[in-house]
Amino acid sequence: MTETITRPARLRRRAAASGLAAALLLLGACSGPTEAQRLATASTPPPTDCTAWVGTDRNAMMGGYLLPQGQKNSKGTGAKVCVPVLMTANPTPSGYAGGDYHIAEFTDDKLKARWRTCKEDPACFKRIDAQMQRWLPPNKERATRSTGVVDPSGKIDPDGQVDLKQIRRPAFFAKAPYRESIAGADARTYVVEFTAPRDTFERIDLKMTGNIKLRGWYIEGAGVDGGKGKKVRALVIMAPGGGGQLTAIQHPDEASYHIDEKTGKTVPINFPNATTETMGQRWWRENLYALNQAGFDVLAYDRRGEGLSGGFSDTNTLEQGEDVFRALTALETGRGLRILTPQGQVLEGEATRGKLLAGMPSSEIPLVLGGYSRGSMSTAWAMTRNYVAQCSFDMPEPNCTPPKGLRNIRGAILLSSFASGAGYVGDSPDLADRNLFLGGMAADHHIVFYPNSSTLAGMDRWPAAFFGKGLWDRAETLEGTVAAYNRIRGVKEIVLARGPHSIETWPASDQAYLRERMVVFAKALIVGGRTIPGARPWKDFKSLVATTPDSWEPSSRPKPP
Repeated sequence: MTETITRPARLRRRAAASGLAAALLLLGACSGPTEAQRLATASTPPPTDCTAWVGTDRNAMMGGYLLPQGQKNSKGTGAKVCVPVLMTANPTPSGYAGGDYHIAEFTDDKLKARWRTCKEDPACFKRIDAQMQRWLPPNKERATRSTGVVDPSGKIDPDGQVDLKQIRRPAFFAKAPYRESIAGADARTYVVEFTAPRDTFERIDLKMTGNIKLRGWYIEGAGVDGGKGKKVRALVIMAPGGGGQLTAIQHPDEASYHIDEKTGKTVPINFPNATTETMGQRWWRENLYALNQAGFDVLAYDRRGEGLSGGFSDTNTLEQGEDVFRALTALETGRGLRILTPQGQVLEGEATRGKLLAGMPSSEIPLVLGGYSRGSMSTAWAMTRNYVAQCSFDMPEPNCTPPKGLRNIRGAILLSSFASGAGYVGDSPDLADRNLFLGGMAADHHIVFYPNSSTLAGMDRWPAAFFGKGLWDRAETLEGTVAAYNRIRGVKEIVLARGPHSIETWPASDQAYLRERMVVFAKALIVGGRTIPGARPWKDFKSLVATTPDSWEPSSRPKPP
C-alpha cells in the first residue's frame, strides 16, 4: 500500500525534522556553558613565546613554545628548542555571549550567508569563484586517476564494466622494489565493488543519471583478542586522503618535495612521475596491514571520482560519508555487490550474502570508522549521520532527519583531521578564503567539501575518537583538535608529531608510533576498554605540545646554533 502525503503534511514533517536537527546541532551554542566548553577554556593556548622556521608545507616562520629537549645537565637544566604550532585564525571574540563561538558562527546557514555577501562584491566573487572553478570536478589538472600510469597492470576504466581480476591485489606489492608488508594479506583479501548513486553535483548541475561503482579491498581478519582465548570479529572501514588511491604505486625511495637551494623553501614534487603514481600509498597500506594483523577485518576502497572507483565528482565528503552505509548494506544484503574471492571466483548479488562481515548483519558486527585528511571529513559526516542527524547540506533546500542510530559503531579514527569544522582554520594567508570557498561550493555547486560546524557540535554523542596530527597541520589547528577531543565523552587520545598535514612526510619513528597507538585504540574499543593504555599524559595545551618527541619532519628540523 502506498502512503499518500499531502503537501501541508509533508511541510509539517519537514519542519519537524529540520527543527529536531537544528536543535541537536546547535545545542552547544544555545544551552549555556557545557562541560566541553569548560574543558576548552581550561585548554586555551597560552601566548607563544618563540618563533621558528617551518618547511613543508608552510615555508614560513611560525610562533611556538620553548620546550626542554634531551637530558638535563649537571645543573639540572637542559637545552630548549622552539616547537612551532599553527594557531587558529578565528579566536573567540572577547565578550562573545552566543555560546560556543566555533559552533554557532560557522553553521551551514551562516557560511552560505557570508558567501551571498561575497557574491555582491565583484572582487570577492571573482577571487572565490576562480578557486571553485579550479576544484570543480573532474579536477583533471590534479591527475586524480594515476593508477596504472607507471605499470599498466592494474589500470582499468573505472566507469566501465570492470574485470575484477585486473585490479591489483596485495601480492602485487611483494615484488622489488616495493616489498610492502601488505602483500602478506593477499590470501585473505577480496576485491569488492559496490553500487552507489551519483552525487548532487552530478545529478543537479550536470544532469547525470544512473549509478557508479566504488572498488577496493576487503581483508578478512582472524579476530581481535578479547582475552581468555576469545576472538572478536570486528571491521575497520578506512577512508583515504585526497588523491589517495588504494592500489597506486609508490617507489620506496620517493620524496614528497625537494628543497630549493636559493630560497631554502620546499617545492612539492608532482605525481605521477617515472616511478611513483601517487605519494603516500605505502604508508596508507601499512596502516591497513597493521589493523589486519591485530585481527580486524579491514575495508578500504577508493572514493567516488578517484582511483579504481567510478564517478565524475570526487569532492563531496558529505556524500562520501553516506557511502559508508551503502557499502555496509551491500555487504549484508548483496544488493549491487560484486566480489572476487582470494581463490579467484567472482560472485555477485545474492551469491555474496554472508560471505563477508564474518557472516553477521551490518548492524551487529563491531565497527570502527577511520579516515585520513579528506577521509577524516567523510568519516566525521558518517559519525554525525549515525549519532546526531542526517542533513542534506548539499541540496538547494537542506533538510534534516533523525540519525541512523547504529549502535555497533564503536568510535572513529581521525588522521590529519578536518572534523572540528570551519571555525578552526589556521592563521595563514593561503587558508584565508577557505570558509567562503566552503559556502560557495555548497550553495552554488551542491558540493559539501569541508565540514561546517555541525560535525563538531555533535561530537558529544560520539562514543570514542582517536586523533593523529602534525603541529602545523593545515586541516585544522591543534586548538580545533583539542575542542573536538574535549567533546568526546568516551575513550579518546591525541597523538602529535612535529610535522605538517601530510603524514607521509613525518619521520618513520613518528609514523610507526601513530600506527601503534591507532591499533591500541581500535582494539580497546572492541574489548570494551574504558581507558587507552600507554597514552602520553598531558594536562593543558602546552603540555600536549610537549608530548611530541624530539624528532622533526626533516625540512623543519632546527639548525644547530
